Amino acid sequence: MVWDDEGFSLKKLLFSKINRKLTFLFAIVGLVAPALALFFFYNISVSILSDSLPAEQSVMLETTAAIIITLLLAIDAGVIGFFVSRSISKPIKELYMVTKEVQKGNFNVRTNIKTGDEIEELSVAFNNTTTALAKLDTERKEIDNAKSEFLSITSHELRSPMTPMKAQLQMLEGGYFGKLTKKQKDSLKIVVRNADRLDKIIVDFLEVSRIEAARLKFAFKETNIKDLVEETVEFMNGFAKEKNVTLDLKIDKLPIIELDPDRTSQVLRNLINNAIKFSKNKSKIEIRAKHVDDHILFSVRDYGCGMNSEDQIRIFEPFYQVEDHSVRKHGGTGLGLTICRGIVESQKGKIWVESKPESGSTFYFIVPLKPVEEIEPIKVLFSPRNKIERKLKEEFKSILGPLGMGEFNELKGKNALWKEDLFKYVTSLTRQHILNEEQGKFFKNRIGIVFGNEKDVINDKNVTPTSIFEVVK
Repeated sequence: MVWDDEGFSLKKLLFSKINRKLTFLFAIVGLVAPALALFFFYNISVSILSDSLPAEQSVMLETTAAIIITLLLAIDAGVIGFFVSRSISKPIKELYMVTKEVQKGNFNVRTNIKTGDEIEELSVAFNNTTTALAKLDTERKEIDNAKSEFLSITSHELRSPMTPMKAQLQMLEGGYFGKLTKKQKDSLKIVVRNADRLDKIIVDFLEVSRIEAARLKFAFKETNIKDLVEETVEFMNGFAKEKNVTLDLKIDKLPIIELDPDRTSQVLRNLINNAIKFSKNKSKIEIRAKHVDDHILFSVRDYGCGMNSEDQIRIFEPFYQVEDHSVRKHGGTGLGLTICRGIVESQKGKIWVESKPESGSTFYFIVPLKPVEEIEPIKVLFSPRNKIERKLKEEFKSILGPLGMGEFNELKGKNALWKEDLFKYVTSLTRQHILNEEQGKFFKNRIGIVFGNEKDVINDKNVTPTSIFEVVK
């Protein structure tokens, strides 16, 4: 059936069917007719000349005629087959290409298929679908923008009264308005402490709103990274001493590059601060920095409680905190790592974590050697967990076929969907000759990319961030 803007058109249907049949008829007549004409020409020639020609020449003439006719018919069949096949495959190929574009998130693609048959109907339905998807995508973006704008305005409005309120509290605590009793001072300390905490939450919300709106400010300048890291570690050393934690710093020779030293130090401070929180007394934290290809690789490793795969996947989500009662007393807004992610990814860098329960955690992040020309908006208020699991499932299905779904579900049931377990799993597949070496490397690359690792590091060097860490040491 053929549908247009005015509904079903019987006239269009009939003409489309007649037009296709006439096209094939003309093609057959135009190609087969010469072969038939040649056949009759040779047949007549042979019948007339057969009496005057010797038997051998007559047989040769008939054989030649038969071969020529056969070749013409074969050519005719090939030409007809080509046009028939192309009339079917070309619109299908066009549909396939635009489907791939939709898969990439491009909802503005449209097909232009005019075959007058069911394929054209499918094309029309596809165009209607992409139009609806484009409308939904536009509405989603408008909602996201409105959400970010609301968050930004609300944060600013909340912080405006915070500054004078904190100033008044500090004056009151300092006895500016008269002497306070011990009970009053204790009560006032609680108010000041909570006001500071509220102010920090508001500041974090402001950072998040700037990250999502691509308004995060960066001041790129030539920076000696070695000096920057040493200053940051020295600053954090005072906090580490409170828990008798040792900060072990090792830095290779690094180039002087353009970056924002304040933002880089902010990420490092946050990672070291988290490592101190989760470290045991009298343990150590290892801080490393190394030049790798076209970026600088930083790592912060602790030997604390570690994380399971659930925490590892969700650790960069806003407000998510690891459920460990030994560290919950430290509080926090749950936005620190989210902001770190936004700062790093806004510069086209990457940040990720490797961890295992009771074995500590290692946080990595990279910054490019060349500063980005344009800061991109980064969505940090949406959970990536389901997205990561969905991508992993797609990779298992793509590489292992029907076996992949069962293997994926079994690993998920064992709580083994974190990167190092998956790498070990792929290694076991290569040892059992289920995958060859090249397929195993490709599978590991795809897993690394899903978890946000730098693609070039894995592809060019055939190493994982774990092995990079060993090189840094």
